[in-house]
Amino acid sequence: MKRILTVSLLSLCLIFAITGCSGDNVKDNVINGFNDMLQYFSKYALTDEKDLQGDKTKGEDTYTGSYHAEYDDFNGTEYIFGGTGLERENGNDLTVIYELTVDSGTVKFYWRDKNEEKIIADTSDTGTYSVTLDEGDNYLSLEGDNFCGSLQVTVE
Repeated sequence: MKRILTVSLLSLCLIFAITGCSGDNVKDNVINGFNDMLQYFSKYALTDEKDLQGDKTKGEDTYTGSYHAEYDDFNGTEYIFGGTGLERENGNDLTVIYELTVDSGTVKFYWRDKNEEKIIADTSDTGTYSVTLDEGDNYLSLEGDNFCGSLQVTVE
């Protein structure tokens, strides 16, 4: 993955060097193409649906949808929704509506962007969380350590 990204970045630099300042349209096309490539490859960072603990319904893109899971001694991290890009086609503001139930163990339900983990809940909780996507990585994640409980979430 790093090799593909490196080659892509070098190709992008070469294209900018060749085109110079001759056309904003060419630069916009290159930037949009790069953004599309990032969005395409970022779907592979999400936990594969067959490896998720619950059932996922996809939304309009990899950032939206709904998910319901029952956890029994879950250890690990699930990357449920999200992606990597310069700009999301459908806007950068999202709403996370969730219900987390913790019966035992520990859990961390959070939004990860390129700079930090923003904890949404780590105890039983129901609520709404608003997020504005930054350029780069943006993932809704759940991390558990012997976690027993449930999660129901919708991102729109």
